[in-house]
Amino acid sequence: MKKLFILFMVLVVVSIFGAKVINWAIYEEPKTLNVWNHYGPAATVWNTYVMAGKYGALYTYSDVRFDWIPALAADMPKKYQEGEYWVYEIPLRNDVKWSDGTPFTADDVVFTINTVLKLIKDYGLGGNWASMYDPDFVEKAEKVDDYTVKIYFKKLGLAKVEFGALMGAIVQKKFWEPKIEEALKSENPLQTLYSYEPEDPGLGAFVLKKWEKGAFVENAALPDYYDRGFVEILYKNGAVELKNENTGFHWVGYGEPKGDVELKVETGPFVDSIIYRIYKERSVAITALINGDVSFIFNPLGLQKGELDQLRGKPGIKLVSSPSNGFRYVAFNMRRYPMNIKEFRQAIALLVDRDFICNRILAGQAIPVSTPVPPGNVFWYNKDVKTIGEGMSYGERRKKAIELLKKAGFKWIVEPKIKGDKIVRKGKGLIGPDGKRLEEIELLAPGPGYDPMRATTAIFIEKWANELGIPIKANLVDFNYIVQKVWDENFNYDMYMLGWGLSLYPDYLVDFFHSKRMGPGDFNTPGYNNPEFDKVADEFLAATSIEEARKLAFKLQEMLAEDLPYLVLFSSPIHEAYRADQIVFPYEETLDGLQGVNALPAAVKTVE
Repeated sequence: MKKLFILFMVLVVVSIFGAKVINWAIYEEPKTLNVWNHYGPAATVWNTYVMAGKYGALYTYSDVRFDWIPALAADMPKKYQEGEYWVYEIPLRNDVKWSDGTPFTADDVVFTINTVLKLIKDYGLGGNWASMYDPDFVEKAEKVDDYTVKIYFKKLGLAKVEFGALMGAIVQKKFWEPKIEEALKSENPLQTLYSYEPEDPGLGAFVLKKWEKGAFVENAALPDYYDRGFVEILYKNGAVELKNENTGFHWVGYGEPKGDVELKVETGPFVDSIIYRIYKERSVAITALINGDVSFIFNPLGLQKGELDQLRGKPGIKLVSSPSNGFRYVAFNMRRYPMNIKEFRQAIALLVDRDFICNRILAGQAIPVSTPVPPGNVFWYNKDVKTIGEGMSYGERRKKAIELLKKAGFKWIVEPKIKGDKIVRKGKGLIGPDGKRLEEIELLAPGPGYDPMRATTAIFIEKWANELGIPIKANLVDFNYIVQKVWDENFNYDMYMLGWGLSLYPDYLVDFFHSKRMGPGDFNTPGYNNPEFDKVADEFLAATSIEEARKLAFKLQEMLAEDLPYLVLFSSPIHEAYRADQIVFPYEETLDGLQGVNALPAAVKTVE
């Protein structure tokens, strides 16, 4: 594993011939900056940080409050029936330009949606593309005129319409149409598509300037960015106002824009360049922040207690905390034996005492979580869901695990013996229902340099499993190695431990676990295949009211806690730090932290 130690003897915000340059730290190399690969099989948070804002959507969320508001759309959609389809007719902003100066029009929207649908249906395009533009819901898109588009839906459902296709990424027709035609003539169209260099125009305030593999990625600000001067104003009465006096765009929703202002966010960009410097060692990034070499550290996990202690009180550094919209988990490869046996998965879950891990081992830095919907997403979180073993003592957990394994047909050469809360005889030679002794089961997990919480938890899972004779071996490896084994090599793993950063609307409950998402490079990594779950998941996708969707989301969480394709471990508050003597954010606290909004590259300012 290549390690990179970089110490810069310059300030993070430097002025070179009048240019304002910000340096930010990331812990991993982006897997890709290609839009098809990023929203496909190579989706990682590290790509997202660097690509932030490049590809717009018709609608988005407001900052902090998460109101559903227009982005590339000029107003809310008109909904009506046309024959057998539901139609959403959407007016588009007429002041938007791609980074190459080409006007954004309905042609780009129609091209994107129809192309993605074809790639999904004919070539197996998966990942976020299949979530955003689900062909079970989306039929096609049509151009009405340059600034009006119609999207046809076979059926309705909040998850796949308002929070799906209408929030999906849009690419430029002019650049990608010939590339798509070329890729479709190749031997492997998707791989050809994923291989194109990230030279395509975007809709964000920055463009890729340089990617020095293993060292940094630099994004340069667009001096003639079309939306410079755009302002988002949230009023305490619930109203939202969006305006750009430079272009004439203006939209108001959710009430009259009057009274006290809750939040105001102005779009720049206010800097000339942002450099994302890659630090493989967290400690080196922390030192860089202290020294003023970087002004912010991106980390989906937040800072650890020791790091917070190290940073607390340092001149110029400000600490902030936000609730998390993510979780860490263990995935079982249910395509492989014995992970395909429910009682085996339940036995492992019994051994993993998350309260003990979070409160004793991790010293209160994490919060035990039983469901893929984290507590921070309050409306959708089912607080009544419990994982097997909760409330049991150490000994009770192990006795129950042994009982379940025996029930499923497992036995031992030397059976473990539990007395009270002690293991008086460790298990040896676990034999499966097929009569054969189990071989080593590999648990892939990130190393301590990336995430000490997961590394420590993986070691304890190995220890607890081995005490009962379950031959789990924790293998602490590089983050991108796990991504490669799971997605690039088509689920070549036994068990792995990673984490997810999530959307607000919990349609990921379907993306992660519906049987139709089991294909190569897709999101159902465990290979979970439960027709009853699929039925409820389909009902959830088709729900047209928030109340109905919430009820079904709660049911899905209950089913997952029983079947355990994932063993959800914990969530943790996002603790962050930045150089308040160098940069200024329009706000600091929000669900999932500043990293969750990719540190607002178009709105961050330098301290004058």
